[in-house]
Amino acid sequence: MSNITRRNLLAASALTAGLFGITGCDTSTSGDDAAVDLATPDAGSYPIDPDGDGVEAKWTSEETRDGWTRVTNPDGGTTLGVKDTAKIIQVGGLAFRDMNGNGKLDLWEDWRQSNAERAAAFSDSLSDDDCIKLMFHGGAADTSDGAEDPEFGLLRQGSRAGVSRLSSDEESYPTDIRWINEVQGICEEAELGIPYLNSTDPYSSLNIPTGLGLAPVMDKDLWRKAGMWTSRAWRATGVTVELGPQIDLYTQPTTVRLNGAESEDPALTRDFVQAFCAGMQSTWGDDDATDDRGWGDESVAVMLKHYVGAGAIETGGNDHTLGAKYDVFPGDNYNAHLIPFLDGGMHLDSQTEQMASVMPNYGIAYSDDEEYGPLVGGGFNGKQLSILRNAGWDGMICSDWNILEPMQRGLDDLTPAERCKVLFEAGVDQYGGKFYYENCGKPAYDAIAEEQGQGAASTLVHEAARRVAKVMLDVQLFDEPYCDRSVAKEVFESEEAKAFAQEINDKRIVMLKNAGGIISDGGMGDKPKVYIPQKFIPTFTNHMGTKPSSVEPAVDLDLAAQYFEVVTDTVGDPTGEPDEDGNPTYQESDITRLSSDELADVAYVLVKVKNPQDHYDGFSGGTDAPQFLTEPGGPMVYRPISLQYRPYTADGPNVKQVSIAGDLQEDGTRVNCAHYGQSSYADNEYDLDFVIDTKERLPKNAKLILLVQADHPMVFSEIEPYVDAILLAWENTPDESYLRVVSGAAEPYGLLQYQMPANMDTVEAQLEDVPRDMEPYVDSEGNAYDFCFGLNWSGVIDDDRTKTYKAAPLTEPETTVEATA
Repeated sequence: MSNITRRNLLAASALTAGLFGITGCDTSTSGDDAAVDLATPDAGSYPIDPDGDGVEAKWTSEETRDGWTRVTNPDGGTTLGVKDTAKIIQVGGLAFRDMNGNGKLDLWEDWRQSNAERAAAFSDSLSDDDCIKLMFHGGAADTSDGAEDPEFGLLRQGSRAGVSRLSSDEESYPTDIRWINEVQGICEEAELGIPYLNSTDPYSSLNIPTGLGLAPVMDKDLWRKAGMWTSRAWRATGVTVELGPQIDLYTQPTTVRLNGAESEDPALTRDFVQAFCAGMQSTWGDDDATDDRGWGDESVAVMLKHYVGAGAIETGGNDHTLGAKYDVFPGDNYNAHLIPFLDGGMHLDSQTEQMASVMPNYGIAYSDDEEYGPLVGGGFNGKQLSILRNAGWDGMICSDWNILEPMQRGLDDLTPAERCKVLFEAGVDQYGGKFYYENCGKPAYDAIAEEQGQGAASTLVHEAARRVAKVMLDVQLFDEPYCDRSVAKEVFESEEAKAFAQEINDKRIVMLKNAGGIISDGGMGDKPKVYIPQKFIPTFTNHMGTKPSSVEPAVDLDLAAQYFEVVTDTVGDPTGEPDEDGNPTYQESDITRLSSDELADVAYVLVKVKNPQDHYDGFSGGTDAPQFLTEPGGPMVYRPISLQYRPYTADGPNVKQVSIAGDLQEDGTRVNCAHYGQSSYADNEYDLDFVIDTKERLPKNAKLILLVQADHPMVFSEIEPYVDAILLAWENTPDESYLRVVSGAAEPYGLLQYQMPANMDTVEAQLEDVPRDMEPYVDSEGNAYDFCFGLNWSGVIDDDRTKTYKAAPLTEPETTVEATA
């Protein structure tokens, strides 16, 4: 077999197959009976020389309108994508990507080999320095002062993973695809041709909610389909890793980041992980997510977060801040928080079998005797991470963002490079947030080599590179890293996706109250008269800036008019103080409310509110992470996080006066993080006043239907007595779904995945690490707003879901828990 250049090989193969020019024409092999050998070569046969002249090409190709070439291998062989067609190498008539440009087929370039074998061979081929560069999830852009290439500078330095927050939709996807294809093109041109692992935080795509909004359906089939459709949209626009889902058990109901997770219940969260992540990671051959084809061209790898215990923060604050850095386990329930990872992530309902990756948490798992490991953040805690490895999981561990600086936990006296050494030794494969190869990664490696020997350091970084490469291979980046606008267009315009989005949005609504059965099958008759008041929202200022006051209808009027005869208030011109641009702002007096007489023939009223939005999120003062502080500066004051509308002072009998955890002081005592005697309030107390004012103006027989847009549990005692029906949904639920349920077009289906507390006293009494340990609120109809409660047209829902999840909360994973000290 003669050796020829890659470019000549492509030309020779193209001529043989009628391909020359690669313009999208049919390039199929001549002769239907041509033999196709997809057998996997022996590992010892690599590197393999390319075909010589005269070997017939069995692959076809076409140039996409996005500027890259798609190469299709026969009989189920892997499809390839290249910007430079000289990167195609032919062996045995089949096409492969010659990523490193050596003119030969290396084992890790051969799609016939298993992904595990390819990842190992790839890692073995790298230098130690190349491996270290893969250990940073740092992004593509260089934001340093004077950067020569600010958009792609880090990419050219060797960064091969990063988080994008483009949140592609039906309008933005062409631009987003252009960007990721440019990124992958730069990677293809580089010396080793290593592709870019593009990640994103969870976001709603195709109008399908994320975990918090999906949890109330408590249906694994629906969760799996939601994962499938989400991954199709993301993969079509270049996202290959989800930095999530966020599967912390939020057993502490006040915790700020609860709005990103699913539930407080271990079994429910475990089942969500098994189903949703199966939907994300597998490629499915049908729209019902039943034809499981394993890893494929529609797969997105999941990075389950945050391992472990981030839902048990003692102060309830945002764990990005130092005021919320301790996770506590007064109920001795630490192992329950492992269940979503060990029993969920390691046992997915799909051929992908296990989570691809895990992100450790910011928090410090606290105990006096360091039972859960050293008092350091999750990314530095090797004892915690060893539980995953000892359970047999071999996936990628990526730290949460910027824990080398400024959000180090428990390693304040170390330099960033020294912290990086601890990070590597703890078992983290990638550092999230920056590309710190030169000033952290290499020094950390050198320090490990000096202490443990060059061989130990080399083994550590090569193992990390292998795990990173395995994720890349599972989502086919070594073979087809590019995106096609026509594929994305098909996904975003899919009628099947739109139908599923409507179904899931309808079903996730939880009906809590339905006095007199006003929400029923058949609805409210033929377009009854419904009052939708205009809501005044005062000027609001927080760390994100100032939002001027506004007026908006409680529900979209045009949508409501499709179901009801709608009446509303009159809104005049704004007469309030000018905003920063000099434009007048609204004030309450700009609304002319319908009077009681004008509302005399109204049958129903629709009002939408948010749950109480606590002002402080756990503390005021201080200087740490000012972007998360409402009132920075001065001494830090720990404050209660309130779940009620009216102002709250934490002076009840169950309020903790001394915290469990806190930073160690010079005198040997710990900082007291308890909030006893302190006060807080809700920024949207006006929502409660709005409901009360509306109720007072209604005729006696008019029924007030309350729509709650929730991101946390709430105390209902202040607002429930004023309303006749309550529909609650999490995340930004479309008004159309609320209206479909109110009108009787869709039956309520959702169930509460969190308890709704009777009062703040039971919130103070609950144990941070224990689920479902509060006294639930009981309404005027005698229904307790407990975990797994919901109403449908027939009354309290009692079905297979409630029978499954109302069982006592799990406390131990089925998977063996074994930590290495």
